[in-house]
Amino acid sequence: MTPSILEFDYALVRACLKNKKFAWEDFVDRFAEQTLRVVERVAEIRRVALSEEEKIELCEAIFRSFRYNDYQLLREFAFRSAVSTYLTVVSYRLAVALLNDER
Repeated sequence: MTPSILEFDYALVRACLKNKKFAWEDFVDRFAEQTLRVVERVAEIRRVALSEEEKIELCEAIFRSFRYNDYQLLREFAFRSAVSTYLTVVSYRLAVALLNDER
C-alpha cells in the first residue's frame, strides 16, 4: 500500500525539522509551483504588476521565512490539516506583508 499524499507531506515536514539530508530541497521542489501561484494571486488581487524575477524573489523570500529561526513556521504546523493548506495560508500572508514592505 502506498502512503497518501497527506502522509508523504507530513513525513517531508518532519524530515525538514530533523534536518535530514535533501529534505529542504525536496520541500521546496514539492511546493514551489504552489507558492508561485499564491504570489501571482496576491499580486493580482492587490493589482501589483510583478515581473517573473520579482515573483521568484518573493517565492524565495517566503521559503526563507519558513526556514528562519530553525524552521519556526514549520514547527508551528500542527499536523491537523494538509501541509499544502497551511503553506497556502502562510504564504498568502507573507506575500501580502512582503508586498506591503516594498511600498
